[in-house]
Order: sequence, then C-alpha cells, then structure tokens
Amino acid sequence: MAKRTKEEAEYEDSDIDVSSTDDEELQEEQIDEGDEMVNVDFDFYNINPSVDFHATKNFLRQLFQDDSVFFPLSELTDLVLEEGHIGTTIKTDGAEGDPFSILSVLNISDNLKLKGIQELTKYYIEKTKQNTQFNVILRQLFSPTSKHKIGMIFSERLVNMPVETMPPMYRILLEEMEKSEKSEEYNFDYFLIPSRVVKLVASVVDKELDDENESGSRKKSKKGSDLPSEYDYVHYEDEQLEKHALHYGYFDFTNNNVEADARRVFNDYGIEPKLSLMLVNKKALASAIAQMAEAFPYEC
Repeated sequence: MAKRTKEEAEYEDSDIDVSSTDDEELQEEQIDEGDEMVNVDFDFYNINPSVDFHATKNFLRQLFQDDSVFFPLSELTDLVLEEGHIGTTIKTDGAEGDPFSILSVLNISDNLKLKGIQELTKYYIEKTKQNTQFNVILRQLFSPTSKHKIGMIFSERLVNMPVETMPPMYRILLEEMEKSEKSEEYNFDYFLIPSRVVKLVASVVDKELDDENESGSRKKSKKGSDLPSEYDYVHYEDEQLEKHALHYGYFDFTNNNVEADARRVFNDYGIEPKLSLMLVNKKALASAIAQMAEAFPYEC
C-alpha cells in the first residue's frame, strides 16, 4: 500500500463509487431488501499542514476527551503537522479533503522544553502514579538526561472507520521512520501510545426503574447485574499492542462531564470512557504490527 500524492489525486477519478446501474429493477430490489451498498475507496496521503489542521486538532480533542482542556491543542497540532513530519492520513475525496484517520509520531525526547510536551508528560506521570513500575519508567524516559529516546504515537479516526485500515498505516509509519532523512529524529527506543477503552457499567436509570418495579410488586424491567466483559476497545488494534507492551493500563479521565447512561447506544449498559496508555519498545512494535495485519487483513 503506497500513499497517493496530491498530483496523482488530481488526475484520477473520484475515490467514492457513486455510479448508477442501468438495471433499475435491481436497484429497487436492493433498496427493498435493505442491501444498498456504497463502495468507498480509502486513499493514503502524507500529512498536509495547509489542510489537516482543524481535523487533527479535533482528533486530539477526541482522544483526550474532556481532559483535552489541559493541553495547548493548537501547539500540539502544529507539532503533528509542521515538524517536517512523517505520518499518514486517510481520505476519500483527494488530498485537499478532510482526513478520516491520522497516524503519526511526536518526538517527546527532543521537545521536552515545549509547553505542549511538558503538559503531556506531566499528565502521563499523574495518571500512572498508582502504577509504580509504569510511573518510574516514564519518569526516566521523560528525563532530559535519559539515554533512551521516546516518541508518542498519535492515532485517531472517525468512529465508523474500519480497523482493517490500521495495519497498513502502522506499516507505513515504520517504513518512514526507517527511511526518513531525519532518521536520528525518529530513531526511538520506546513508544508511548495513548488510546481509549470504554468500561461497561450498570445503568443507574435501569436500577431506579427496577427498584420502582420491585416496590410496586411488578416485573423487573432489565437485569442490571449481568454485565458482559467489563472493558471494550475503542480501537481494536490496541489488543495486539497491549500483548506486546512493556506496560499498559487504563486510567480515569480527570474531567468526566457526561454521565455513563448518557453515552448508551442501543445497549442496556452505561458507557464510561477510560484513558489507555501503552508503552512498547521498537522491536515489540514491529511484532505487534505483524500480528495486527494477521488479525485485520486489508484488502486493496
């Protein structure tokens, strides 16, 4: 899978297949059966500072949820986009379109004096303080005197983007780090990967309804205690990354301004987002990406 350049995009057909068929009866049958399908081609592009700023900033806000107010998002967005930066976006309407996904890496070790990086490292230290080993190794890696170089992988996408698009994006990132003219800048020993999981919690609303039903000797409305697996991934490729992580953990967001019940979507449980942090070394990242490709094969 190779990235497309802006020039290539301008001379090729639209990436979204909106062509119609002459067989109107077939169209009507598909609509009637609920099988109407729109084919979308995902194209991989270099990061574009002149176009991708607002989407990237929104992705940072999405990643850190309500805790995003702690960070200078514009400065971090500039770091992602303007550092002579490697990274990939996925778009469907050409190089000038808005990205649906982004994957890049920030050099923490070389930017410890920048406010954005200082706020991030302080935040990660605070979040991991109850996980002693994780906390100690992060403090060492974030130290200006550390002999090891650490980068932060920034990966975010729209909620309906298929996970199968992630293995090629990660593979491209590895290749670009190896081939970059600024190879020393991207020669990381460790990678810190922030992400999100959701915790499934018993619904407060359902409990109140059940209590009311019990007091009125009526049948209970739902079983509030039979929860499925407690956590679920927002990004399913994180499962492979966790398997190869030196350390990982789930942490509460400091600001949680939305009740879990308000996040329910067609299920019986409340949803509480959590910050996920994973620390992997260079060799382990490559192994995780290989397993990621097996678990979620991408068909060109």
